[in-house]
Amino acid sequence: MSIINTGAIDIAYEEFDPVDGKAVILIRGQGTQLIHWPEEFYEPFAAAGYRTVRFDNRDTGLSSKCDSISSDELMQMWEQASSGKTFQPPYTLDDMVNDVIGLMDALHIDKAHIVGISMGGVIAQLITAHHGDRVRSLTSVMSASRSIAPALIADLWTVPKPRDEAIQEWVDYMHTYGSKAMLADDEYYLQQAATAYDRCYSPDGANRQILAICATTNVAELARTITAPTLVVHGAGDLLVPPEAGRETAQLIPDAKFELIEGMGHDIPLALGNTLSTIIIDHLRSAENH
Repeated sequence: MSIINTGAIDIAYEEFDPVDGKAVILIRGQGTQLIHWPEEFYEPFAAAGYRTVRFDNRDTGLSSKCDSISSDELMQMWEQASSGKTFQPPYTLDDMVNDVIGLMDALHIDKAHIVGISMGGVIAQLITAHHGDRVRSLTSVMSASRSIAPALIADLWTVPKPRDEAIQEWVDYMHTYGSKAMLADDEYYLQQAATAYDRCYSPDGANRQILAICATTNVAELARTITAPTLVVHGAGDLLVPPEAGRETAQLIPDAKFELIEGMGHDIPLALGNTLSTIIIDHLRSAENH
């Protein structure tokens, strides 16, 4: 794991050989870290010859924290967002788009296949709309192109908890929103959450990301302008971002392909990691022949 400065923030990242291969940038969702990508999902990209980059978004993991605003001020913003009032978030998803472009610049990556999940899928769409010349293909997984109602993500607002409670919270989240028929043993999620907590526990950072999501309103309009080859993947059992949202994204983006995965929730379960990477790698190869 390395840390690189983009000129705006420090970003923690890892990349996998071959370095001379076409790049794949993996963008995580709200509140999660680069270590949340399962090996079963990301390792096949490098094995297929792609320079694979995973990283911590701002406010997660070992990347820069945007912590100049107090928890009380964040809660006031959340109350404004929840009531439909206009508010000014600490930063926007467009700032997070610039983070990815800055990371690509710092790593001397001219063009990349962009793969994002959940919030990362929205960021991936915005990257492709604003910086199409930097994108070989787009893959949006379990994401949306419309404004997300605060009520849908209210469960994700994080109140600081002691370590044991925070770890159990992740297990509870997986049982609520994960791929229920394919969940790993609780011990796996407990260990994953413990590793993530000890690496970086930043509940305010996760909340700042929620505010950036709530403040974003123009994704659908921008999605219609995307010209890069696009694949939209969604789980049929996603209870956080419903499958209809993914289907709508595929309808908005010209010539986008849509893959509905039976049994998949709002996660990448170990049992589906290789299957999902295979589907996406097929898309990348098709895009290169586009």
